[in-house]
Amino acid sequence: MPLPVHILTGFLGSGKTTLLSKLLRQPALSDTAVVINELGEVGLDHVLVDRGSEDDVVLLDSGCLCCALGNSLQETLESLYFRRARGELPAFARVVVETTGVADPGPIAATLSLDTAIARHYRLGSIATVVDAVNGMAHLDRFGEARRQVAVADRIVVAKRDLADPGTLATLEARLASLNPHAARVHGVAGDVGAEAVFVDGHLRALPAADEHDHAGHDHLAEQGIATTTVTLTRPLSWARYASWTQWAQRTLGDRLLRMKGAVRMDDGQARALHGVLRLFAAPQSMRALPPQFGDGVVVLITQDVEPALLDEARRRLTEVES
Repeated sequence: MPLPVHILTGFLGSGKTTLLSKLLRQPALSDTAVVINELGEVGLDHVLVDRGSEDDVVLLDSGCLCCALGNSLQETLESLYFRRARGELPAFARVVVETTGVADPGPIAATLSLDTAIARHYRLGSIATVVDAVNGMAHLDRFGEARRQVAVADRIVVAKRDLADPGTLATLEARLASLNPHAARVHGVAGDVGAEAVFVDGHLRALPAADEHDHAGHDHLAEQGIATTTVTLTRPLSWARYASWTQWAQRTLGDRLLRMKGAVRMDDGQARALHGVLRLFAAPQSMRALPPQFGDGVVVLITQDVEPALLDEARRRLTEVES
């Protein structure tokens, strides 16, 4: 079964490395490989990781592997996988990619679907975004990358809460809720949060329960045109309809579809997890079952600068009764 790849992102100075170094000491992540794409800010257990060849893989005291992103993400992940298969590296059950502070996580997530060789061994797990409680509002006001990091997240970790006054925290929480109403927010002080609250291995836990967000259908924002659209299915989704919908989304929404995620029942009776980023869609992945509250499925679309009528069409193309 493909190994989950979790993306840890957050703007410069938000506290990603502090959080990650503490998470890696927890037993839940003892069998984790970490890929660092952070120049000049790596401080995991006082181990300095330099960019370089595949020999730059360090075994941390926690038992986790840590390496630098020396070439492309594809090459790094493939190298880790095959060195693991040959017994050259300890077995790992998941990968965490820590991005640079100014990275847009969308293309990184898309890479996991773009390369068919990678897709045989890996799948997108979840996206966790760290936000600085003190400087987070300034980052969100000034930088589009910070807003996109929040918009596509499954989990938002609010760090440095002990350094922020209550008014600042309340304002930040409201801003985060407007940018991403569905992401669970995790509150951390000095990186002290549970790994299971940050990285979500299961498909289902990466989606909110259907009754949590099936209201008006869209949450349209003034935040650079970012909107969340929730589609609740009332019948199984046919393979033909899904294939047609992805082709339509690629042509019509294109890179304005920041992320798509879903858990649905297909018309062959099988439960499947759906993932898409920008113009790229992963093959639907098998799930054991859908929880009852999901009905026949839930699909969440996170878009930017897409007019409401087009979002309504996206919904209709997934849910209309086939003739």
